[in-house]
Amino acid sequence: MGITAILLTLGSALSWALTSVLMKLGLERMSRIGFAAIRPWMGLLFIIPYAFLTKGLQFGSAKLILVASAGSFLNAFLGTALFYYAISNGPLHRASILSNTSPFWAVASAVIVLHEPPTLASFIAAGLVVLGAYLMFERKGSADGRRILPVIAALGAGALLGFASAVPTKYCLEGGMSPIAYELLFAGSAGIWWGIVVLPGLVRKRISVTRSGLFIALLSAFFGYFAGWILWLTALRHAPASLLSPISGTSVLFTVLMSIAFLGERLTIRTAIGGVLAFAAVIIVSLFG
Repeated sequence: MGITAILLTLGSALSWALTSVLMKLGLERMSRIGFAAIRPWMGLLFIIPYAFLTKGLQFGSAKLILVASAGSFLNAFLGTALFYYAISNGPLHRASILSNTSPFWAVASAVIVLHEPPTLASFIAAGLVVLGAYLMFERKGSADGRRILPVIAALGAGALLGFASAVPTKYCLEGGMSPIAYELLFAGSAGIWWGIVVLPGLVRKRISVTRSGLFIALLSAFFGYFAGWILWLTALRHAPASLLSPISGTSVLFTVLMSIAFLGERLTIRTAIGGVLAFAAVIIVSLFG
């Protein structure tokens, strides 16, 4: 696997890690549904100009459009809703770590559904990422850390995000859809899904909005819906999803480091070891994938 695909995937992981931190900050300043509903539309502010400047809109068949919309529903709506719940009811680093089972689900689904050739390196790397996430998970703490529903939500988010980031994306790209076209459908569909959910709250005027919350939503939309996805989709054009997914799992390490830097969370020996295992996964895939 070439260095270009690796760097693109690491860039997407870094963008999504920053998005997680911004989500945590944004949800503290706006209602959960309002924040979730406005982000896809803000993402389109970056996606649409980029699409017209690059002239890269190639949608392919109607079937591909339906698959892309379904991928958006699983990832940007269901998976994101579960992740929002997890970070709204517990620490960011814990939710990010638990949801980082996504590389395993991505590798498994790419092999089973897309019939990508299974490699020992990809499964070892995915296992190292999950093990690293387990080590970075602090089981000690407040009652918030022992609540079961946020834990289940984070694990569910990991399964949905892992499947949806690998299978629908790679299927559409191999069918002839361009990365920016997929991204346009991804964000547009997410805007529709969340718009349906937010509508009753808007009618009843129960959606709280702040200026700082809107600014954070704009930043998170840039890194989450635009930069992170365009890097990931471009990487998928250079390598199989089953090989790239373990590398994308390093986003949890970036999230933990940003939580330490910006949210004042402390670094433990377990966290450090978990981070080493996550980067070991990158090295294994890079050398043997």
